[in-house]
Amino acid sequence: MTKNKKGKLNIFTSYTPGAGKTYKMLVEAAKHSGVVYVAFVYEKHRKNTELLDRLGLKHRITTKYSARKIIEAGVDAVVLDEIGMYSRNIDRIKKTSHGKRNLSRKNFAMGKEWFIYDDIDLFLEAGIDVYCSVNLKRFQSANDVFSELSGIRVKKKVPDRFLDEADSICFIDREPAKLIEDFNNNNLFGEKYMSSRIMKKNFMPETLEQYRKVAVEYIEKYGDKVTIEIRD
Repeated sequence: MTKNKKGKLNIFTSYTPGAGKTYKMLVEAAKHSGVVYVAFVYEKHRKNTELLDRLGLKHRITTKYSARKIIEAGVDAVVLDEIGMYSRNIDRIKKTSHGKRNLSRKNFAMGKEWFIYDDIDLFLEAGIDVYCSVNLKRFQSANDVFSELSGIRVKKKVPDRFLDEADSICFIDREPAKLIEDFNNNNLFGEKYMSSRIMKKNFMPETLEQYRKVAVEYIEKYGDKVTIEIRD
């Protein structure tokens, strides 16, 4: 079912993983007056089932979704976490010789890599509002700024046009000291992610301070559609 108006794009981002962008995205999506469908929430770092239940969001925790079926269901809003990841849209993933759709093989239809952000336009054109999250450093031009500080460049980047076309951008800001405290207490991620060299470097005080400074300066250029959410 196609609606008359184009959907609205709401982006939730931050200068670092662990700031709380997914939490804020889900809280705001739950305030939507229509039917909200949680298409994808990344589960490897933390479990979100209890939060989704508490917010009253109908869901089925899964690694895959069908954009076509979501659109046909006539929902009013859809939630997409970590839009820089490879798409979980089974409409775009070919079946393997074993009859399964294997995400790890990046086996996409039409010979093109397909990312979660590629599904955003499908929903917006169908009149469905999109609530999505992604780290700021994943965006094309922002990654150039971040990589100069860290020497770490993201291989698969999100096009800047999503920031340009967004109806609202919520930037989650949190003091580095509080993030480091949570990181050191193992409150942010799973063991594998916590022990990675990149994450250990990311949560050094000087790294977070630099990231925060350039991120706030970068996001300000998007003007009035930006809301900065201070998280304790």
